[in-house]
Amino acid sequence: MAGTIRGQYPPSIRPIRVQCSGRVSTDLMVRAIAKGADGVLIVGCHETDCDYDTGVLIAKRNAKLAKKALEATGIGGERLEMVHCSAAEGARFRDLITEFTRKIESLGPNPVKALPKKPAKKAAVKPAKGEANPAAKAEG
Repeated sequence: MAGTIRGQYPPSIRPIRVQCSGRVSTDLMVRAIAKGADGVLIVGCHETDCDYDTGVLIAKRNAKLAKKALEATGIGGERLEMVHCSAAEGARFRDLITEFTRKIESLGPNPVKALPKKPAKKAAVKPAKGEANPAAKAEG
């Protein structure tokens, strides 16, 4: 979208294109934050311009549910936002992204990033054919 006006948006943005914003589930929105994204911005078409009739309405409902989930966990629903913008609105798209980036920067890093990482699971050691179980050797 910003490319249509040769506009630039912040390099910290990672656009992920989908056919319809209604395909972005509540789970995906929350999981992005849980995996460490500082914010999630869903940019959908205008309600009157939806090619799939109800896609943008589904996206709005999903974003509302995801915000509630983020509030309940203490992360904060302000890290997720749903906005409307058409492909012909390149300058507006750039401005929306820039504004959202500033908002997220003012909130600071995602609190999930401060949590300790889970230790890696140890791989199970399979004994070679004809060999005794290595765990049995340690016991005996």
